[in-house]
Amino acid sequence: MNLHNIKISFKNLLKNKLVTSINIIGLAMGISISMLTFSYVHKEQTIDEFIPDVNDVYVLTTHDVPDVSSRMVEYVNQNIPEISCITFAHFEWSPQVFVKYNQVDFKIEKLLVTDSMFFQVFQLESVYGNPAIALADKNKIVLTQSLSQKIFGNENPVGKELMYNATNLQNELIEVGAVIKDLPHNSSWVFDAVLSVETNRKIGWYDNSMKNWGSQNYASFFRLTDKVPYSVAKEKLANISLENMPEYYKERALFSLFPFTKAYTDMPDLDLLKHGNPLSIILIQIIGFLILLLACINYVNLVTAQKLKRIKNIGILKTLGSKKAKIIELILTESFLILATTSIISIILIHFSLDGLNYLTQSNFTFRDVFSQNNLFLFFLILVFTICITGLIPGFILSKYQTTLLLKNSVNPNKKDYLRNILLVFQFTISIVLIASILFITKQNNLLNNLDPGFKKENIVFTTTNAELRQNIHAFKNEIKNIPGIKEISFSSGLLGYNQQNWGLDLLNKGDTQEVGVANFFVSPNFFKFFGIDLIQGTQFNDHSNDAKDWILNETAFKKFNIDKLEDVRFDMGKPNTGRVIGEAQDFNFESMHVPIRPVGFMCSGDVDEVAYFKMITTKGNAFDQSINSLESIWKKLSPNFPLEIKFMNTSWESLYKKEKQFQQILTFSTIISLLLSCLGIISLSIFVLETRTKEIGIRKINGAKTFEIITMLNKDFIKWIIIAFVIACPIAWYAMHKWLENFAYKTELSWWIFALAGIIALGIALLTVSFQSWRAATRNPVESLRYE
Repeated sequence: MNLHNIKISFKNLLKNKLVTSINIIGLAMGISISMLTFSYVHKEQTIDEFIPDVNDVYVLTTHDVPDVSSRMVEYVNQNIPEISCITFAHFEWSPQVFVKYNQVDFKIEKLLVTDSMFFQVFQLESVYGNPAIALADKNKIVLTQSLSQKIFGNENPVGKELMYNATNLQNELIEVGAVIKDLPHNSSWVFDAVLSVETNRKIGWYDNSMKNWGSQNYASFFRLTDKVPYSVAKEKLANISLENMPEYYKERALFSLFPFTKAYTDMPDLDLLKHGNPLSIILIQIIGFLILLLACINYVNLVTAQKLKRIKNIGILKTLGSKKAKIIELILTESFLILATTSIISIILIHFSLDGLNYLTQSNFTFRDVFSQNNLFLFFLILVFTICITGLIPGFILSKYQTTLLLKNSVNPNKKDYLRNILLVFQFTISIVLIASILFITKQNNLLNNLDPGFKKENIVFTTTNAELRQNIHAFKNEIKNIPGIKEISFSSGLLGYNQQNWGLDLLNKGDTQEVGVANFFVSPNFFKFFGIDLIQGTQFNDHSNDAKDWILNETAFKKFNIDKLEDVRFDMGKPNTGRVIGEAQDFNFESMHVPIRPVGFMCSGDVDEVAYFKMITTKGNAFDQSINSLESIWKKLSPNFPLEIKFMNTSWESLYKKEKQFQQILTFSTIISLLLSCLGIISLSIFVLETRTKEIGIRKINGAKTFEIITMLNKDFIKWIIIAFVIACPIAWYAMHKWLENFAYKTELSWWIFALAGIIALGIALLTVSFQSWRAATRNPVESLRYE
């Protein structure tokens, strides 16, 4: 590659400014978007690989679900010697957690509560102290680096004390035992600090839960000793001796294990971790490759569209004595110049697109992450592949023809451009698949947002309570009545949509006792009226239901537990005349619509619980603001140490489908890019077609052809190929969306009109793109057309 070749190539590129610009823009866009996409996929595929020996970590399950009690964890540890260390954990059940240092309060958004073995199972990197022994005692906490810097600056905080105030436990001095590095964005764990479980055992009900075999409110993880196969451990757990376990719980002790490395994608009911959808990851990876392929196809089409001009130039060069190697070198130089410029633009585009990528994926990618070792190698392969396709191969082909054929433009004169048409069909097949997919995903997300969950969530806001408010609950309720914008107040132990409690109980039905598992909510007596949930039979809770520990079950529970009459059934609550089931509620979605409705029980509680709901007259305008301000004034007076945090029920419900919305945004962006690249591809083909039919157009015009007739003639071939693309795309889109919808218990229909609309959109965009070029050719002076060439 010498200076002379560079000058010639540079002049050739400037002569075809439109083609060169489209080449560079399309390829730069394709490379940058695909690199960003591959970076995201690589992050999803390497989740938790930063944890040392993570393949040796497993999730303990009972009946294939990850909900266990602390007593079960202790029992498994004592009876399975192949387990080297085991831990259990949960997110702090206090809705609000603050720590105070130097009279300044700091809120902890995500607090993990676990035992002393957690950092032996998950050997996370330390900044200060030794996390493996940091949680051995009560009142110990491990901070992440960012939270430590927020509280202590750059000091080493190990050994320093914080004042701990949470909804369930206040005024505790806790000691910082260690500081760990912030979790990377390819971590399935998300927390700001880790509290020793012994700290919470000061709470009476919490300590009782720890001692209870049936309180399966924890997740457990363990490591196997060296060289113990998965199959051996699984068999040991399945055949564990139940001799020393209480008879009452032996049926629940069907233990097994699940690889922690698969929990991110294959165990969505493990609430401690964030999760990814494996099918979505595969689809995004495919989209990344397809966008890159579309960009390369455009490049090839645009280069080959200039074949006629290049053939004559090469013929002249051969006449002047240029060797085969010289011609190959010249064509390679031209491709190299375009790719060098493209690479620079791609890097700039990636730099400015990082914020968008992080917004779409809720990640924190850096420029270094995108250009990791794996991605740099991929970037190099892309460039080599493109040079070979557009430079090396055409150079070899064109340099082998005889000079006379090149000068007469007689290279394969009768050969049709099947390859170029196939590439066009391929491009629009991808575009139609993406358009149909985004329409289906939008329809499904709209269904989830608009489908009636079975309870009223409009004009309802909520907040979390605390011990201070509970002590003053009667005063709080009385003062709330004086706020004209608040119609009613109700309480529950957990937020609707985010169930955190699952109980195993003995159900007495027609004299027989059966052990059942139910999702559980403690609720105030007016709960069902407040949310507009109707009862099929029975009565609402009354003033005595709290003392009697009355229950209301949903329809699914009645069906699954074979309950016929209310008077035949009650729960064994340990006291006589308690645990009656006094009503059957209509089924409603107390969890995300990803899962079908399962048995749930509502037990009447007292005056207050963890979540307070307020039914507002309106949630908009000055009237709403005034009501919230009045509520906040009352709250500050009665609960000065815990701020009021108001959230909307509608927003909370919609956030259950955040992953689907994220996927929809990514796919929408990808669809726009693919359509843009397809338009560039059809421009390249239209340029080639118009150049080859210039004289034909001139002759037709002289013979009286109208502009509209010529435009129709030029467009009909493109319509044919897009129809073929539509036929190919429909079954592909149907299959992809059919598989994606398997993630939902409630699904939209795969309507035919969405396929038709996708085809019409693709056809309309293609015709708009081609028609402009066709109109320019059709309105050209026929004399100029006949002089062409």
